[in-house]
Amino acid sequence: MTNTLAKLIQDASGTLTQITKIRCVKNYPLPSRVKPKNLFSWPNTRFLDEKGASFLEARGIRLRDYHIKTFSVPYSIYDGMEKVDVPSVATIKITRTLLDVFQIAASDKPVTNISAVWDTAEHPDRTTPTSMSDALGLRKFAAHRDSFLVFRRAGEKYDIKLRPSALPVLLQEKPELKDFEISRNDLREFFSDKVDHKGRKNRNIVFHAHRDHLQNVVQQTNDAVEKLINKNDMVNEIKGLYFAQ
Repeated sequence: MTNTLAKLIQDASGTLTQITKIRCVKNYPLPSRVKPKNLFSWPNTRFLDEKGASFLEARGIRLRDYHIKTFSVPYSIYDGMEKVDVPSVATIKITRTLLDVFQIAASDKPVTNISAVWDTAEHPDRTTPTSMSDALGLRKFAAHRDSFLVFRRAGEKYDIKLRPSALPVLLQEKPELKDFEISRNDLREFFSDKVDHKGRKNRNIVFHAHRDHLQNVVQQTNDAVEKLINKNDMVNEIKGLYFAQ
């Protein structure tokens, strides 16, 4: 993997981390301490160097910026708001998974640990897989919404948290992981310090009046990430896994 591609993946991952926290809600008054923040689609041309821009244009990616005004609110405030369904926002979860699978599969840095993580305090007796070839254990583990597999890679600061349902695609791309042992860990070990007592992060809310701007941000980002990865088979397989659920 070239340095340019690695940097672009890192930048895209940072944007996806923010967009996947977005929820569209009806209009509500907010506390004065909550200030608006512009969230940009990826790629954000303000942070592209010449090499990055050329690489993206060669992949057919439009270098056009979209942004949306968001508000970061505690989960306790968000939970009491009436949500508005925006179909394109759901697709950003697919893009997040797609990029995560690609990062693991294409990285030059080897996987050093795979952990099955969940809320062990609430579900201490959950069945967990023993290895990546433990099909029955993986299937049982994947049946729970708070079940994840966390991949640690040599020399990388951040781990990758993946839904078990995406493993067939990952193993197809990286078959050497098939017999990798899986350890166990608690989900809270992978939380940041910016969460509530149940491990829930702030939500980036967008008001319904700005729905069209949100659609533009999401669609631009989805399209750009798919073209960055440049693997139609992987894109279609990840989408197929989600639509089959």
